[in-house]
Order: sequence, then C-alpha cells, then structure tokens
Amino acid sequence: MKSFFSLFLGLFLCVSSFAQSAENYHVYPNQIKRFSKPARILHNDINAEGNGSIEFTNAKNQILRFRLQNNKLQLGSCRIAFEIYYYENNYLRRIESLDSNGNLIGCNLKLNGEAVTEYIVEKPYLYLQKKKLIDDGEGNIDMKDDSNEKIIRVQYFDAHNKPIILSKPIYISSKTYWQDNIRMGWP
Repeated sequence: MKSFFSLFLGLFLCVSSFAQSAENYHVYPNQIKRFSKPARILHNDINAEGNGSIEFTNAKNQILRFRLQNNKLQLGSCRIAFEIYYYENNYLRRIESLDSNGNLIGCNLKLNGEAVTEYIVEKPYLYLQKKKLIDDGEGNIDMKDDSNEKIIRVQYFDAHNKPIILSKPIYISSKTYWQDNIRMGWP
C-alpha cells in the first residue's frame, strides 16, 4: 500500500509539473497584443530541458509560434522572437515577424527587409491542383518553379506595416507557398 501511495504521489507530481510548465508558456501569447485571446496550445515540442518550439492558436485562425532555449525565449535571425500566421478559409494570408516585445520587426536577411508577408492566391483552382501533387508526395516532390504562372502573389510590408513598393509584382512558387502554409521555416 505504501508503494502504491508513493507511485501515485510521484505520478501526481509529474503530471502537476507538466501542467504547470505548459501553463507558464501562456505568458508569451498573453504579452502579444496582435494575437487574439483566448489561445490554446496547438503544438508543443518543448523537451525536459526547456528547448524546442511551441505554437498557439485561437478562434481567429491565427497561429503564434516561437522557440525556447532553457525555458527562455530564443531570438532568431534579426532578433525575431515571434511569428504570427493568419489563415482564412484554409489559406495562409499573412505572416508577421515580431520582436520580443511583440512589435513588428523587419529583417534585412529577408528579400526586401520585410516585417510582414501577405499572400494573394490569384489562381486558387490551379494552386489546389499543385497542392494535391505536393500533398501526395508529402512535400518530397521536386517541382519546377511555377512562379511564372502567377498563381500566388506576395506583398511585403515594413516594420510600420506600410507596403514596400516594388517595381513589379512578386510571385512565388506553389511549393514555397505550401511550405510557408505548413510553417516549415524559421527566421
């Protein structure tokens, strides 16, 4: 009986510790004004040492993601700490890069120093055909760059959320959009 009680106590403390650490992660989305609350954990890849990534989602189809190292916010390239992904009707519409204070932050390592990338699917039917091919290959498909087919256009914005004016529209490939849509890359 004593060993059963010890086992039960140990299990309780373990579950309590996990719940407490998961609860502590809510501190981060709560400090980001651009991210709607309430939020719930969508994906948690934080290991026992406090290293990994975590994603939160909400009723507005936003996904906030960030990484931790030793349970502390890890900054990426250009001091980007958070990214917010905005979805509408299962299409990625916008990605915002934020600093540790939740402010938009541009990055000179990106193509145009943008803080925000907005996606416009101009030919949804054609994209869905290409997406099916990519999905069937689970992303492991070598596709030719189809950006010249003008399927997905991007618009970039600076850290003040002002459009970055370019000499001509920028189109990206269906595979690049697919990868962005499933949040494959990190800054």
